[in-house]
Amino acid sequence: MADTSELSELTHASEIIPRHTPSNPYNYSGAQLAERKKCLKDLEEVYPNLPFAWLEMVYDFEKNTPREEIQKIIDNKSWEKPGKFTLPSPSQCNSNELWCGDAPREYPSEAN
Repeated sequence: MADTSELSELTHASEIIPRHTPSNPYNYSGAQLAERKKCLKDLEEVYPNLPFAWLEMVYDFEKNTPREEIQKIIDNKSWEKPGKFTLPSPSQCNSNELWCGDAPREYPSEAN
């Protein structure tokens, strides 16, 4: 069994080495973090094939984006358009199926 000097050294070491604190970039309160954890657990059950990081991203986007902006995205059907990093369609490729650099690209600032 460890003597008291070894125990006091262990106690002292735990005071020196800081414990990990999870990042909280959106500054959620304790109640909001608990709600987020519960919601992510529920989302994970509903969408088991999606990566957990995507679920976190969607949750944070929905919670931190103004309702008007979300409604604008829905109304403009921005979510239906290919994203900035979407591979080009075959018609935009040359004969050897390589992407043509001259093909038109749509960027978010040009979408409106």
